[in-house]
Formats: sequence, structure tokens, C-alpha cells
Amino acid sequence: MSTQQQADKRTASQRIDDMERGLMALYQTADNMARDLMTIKEAIKLLGNKLDSVVKASNRGEKLTDETIAAIMVENNVEELKQKVQNLVTSGALVTAEEIGPNSFVVGREVAADGTVQNPRLQFVVSALQPEIKDKFPGRKAGERIELQEGKWAFEVLEVYNIQTPQEAPQQVAPAAQEEAAQPSESTQAES
Repeated sequence: MSTQQQADKRTASQRIDDMERGLMALYQTADNMARDLMTIKEAIKLLGNKLDSVVKASNRGEKLTDETIAAIMVENNVEELKQKVQNLVTSGALVTAEEIGPNSFVVGREVAADGTVQNPRLQFVVSALQPEIKDKFPGRKAGERIELQEGKWAFEVLEVYNIQTPQEAPQQVAPAAQEEAAQPSESTQAES
């Protein structure tokens, strides 16, 4: 018996079941491809940052060491994050605030117990934090330090913003700007 004859003997529900399995396989393949594309995008971004750091180090006359390149990569990341926040403020998605609320967008830095800056810029929405950490933020103001791990490190608040909801924000606020403000956390650590 040929394959065509066997296929004809399947019921409609069997044919639908086969189509569902085929579609699920296609969906999984597409999902894997999307993840791979994101990985490639991040790798290209990292390589671009590294190349830019090498060029900046050369132009400054600095030695091309891993430490120098990593430091410049962090500088580049800090500048990129500052620009993102500035764009959100300009578009009206973020408005400067005096103190942190439960849904505030906060910019700060990680400071070790000895006072050295471990991470020059962290930015996040307070509501995206774990409950035991986010409860330490409301009511704090720019310039304050929040002890997150006693004797190990603290978070120094640099800037505080309120996120404007679509009905509060001016009409020119792009949906992408609000999505960017809602991202849980961004850090400046150099990756290699």
C-alpha cells in the first residue's frame, strides 16, 4: 500500500492532529531562531562596544590592556544608559521626583562598604524588585544610601523619576519609550 493510500485512510481528527504537531514544530523552530537572533544581536553590540573601547583607548594614548578596555566599555554603557533616561525624560515618559515611591524609576550606583564604586550606574523600576529589597526604597531621596547587604554593599540613589502613565504623559510619548522605562533593571558591568 502506498503512502498516499495510507494517508487517505486517516480520519479528519488524525489529520488535524498531524497538522497541529507540524505547526508546533514550526513554532518551536521559529522561537529558537528568535532567541538565536537576540543572542547574535547582543554579541554584535558587545563587539561594537569592545571595538569602540579599543579605538578610544588608542586615541587617548592608553595601553590596550583588558582593564583599560573594560573600564572604557563601562563608560560607554553608562553613557548609553544616561541617554536612554534622557530620551525618556524628553519624551515625557519620566518626570523628576523628590522621593522614591513604590513605582518610581530609580538611577543609582552600587557602593562597597569601603566606599568604592563597584557599579557606576544601575537603573530600574522599584516595583520590579524582590519584595524584601523594594520595601527599602519608598521615601528615600537622591543622595541617600540604602544598605542592601549589611557590611557588604549599598545602593546610592542618584536620580528619582515618576513613570507617567499614558493618560498622564504628553501625546508625543512613544510606546517604545514607556516599554524601555518599564524594563526591570539595567547595569553597566562590562562583559567580555
